[in-house]
Amino acid sequence: MRSELKQMRQKQLLSLLDSDPLMSDSELARELGVSVGTIRLDRVLLNVPELRERARQMAESASSRLTSMKQEEVLGEIIELEPNRLALSVLSTNREYAFRHTDLIADHYIYAQAATLAIAAVKEELVIVGSARAKFISPARVGDRLMACAKVGTHKDNKYAVSVHTRIANREVFVGRFVVVAVAASGGRAAANAG
Repeated sequence: MRSELKQMRQKQLLSLLDSDPLMSDSELARELGVSVGTIRLDRVLLNVPELRERARQMAESASSRLTSMKQEEVLGEIIELEPNRLALSVLSTNREYAFRHTDLIADHYIYAQAATLAIAAVKEELVIVGSARAKFISPARVGDRLMACAKVGTHKDNKYAVSVHTRIANREVFVGRFVVVAVAASGGRAAANAG
């Protein structure tokens, strides 16, 4: 009976990490109703690295597929990238992202994370935002971890439709719909047709 419960808990642990690979041991413990020590032991038995190592491995793997911009141009850390299909990034916020004298994260950082992720999701040499519709749903606060997910939809010629949803845990905070445009590296006529 005890081993069955352990196996079930370990399956749930893997499922939680599959849905959010950046969950900390304490978040996993709270979700599964066990101690942090139990989570650590389960991770070792399942050969699941600690959070910092999981994030590093994911970022390295995603960065190797990035073509439309450099990793340092992206606001947040890209942790998953399937070019022309989807991209995930995480932004851990601190006081420098907040409006002055508050703990609210400035909206332009949330937008910038989404816009740069929309660009990064497209496998082209040079990509810019041609147009965007954005909706801020809920505020973010200092210390929140913003998880953005970009999905590439239809594309015609050099234009790609990309939707980005940003959430904090299970709470959605931002939705953006972007039309990103692949342009010639020289800028030329393609840039003039970006809108």
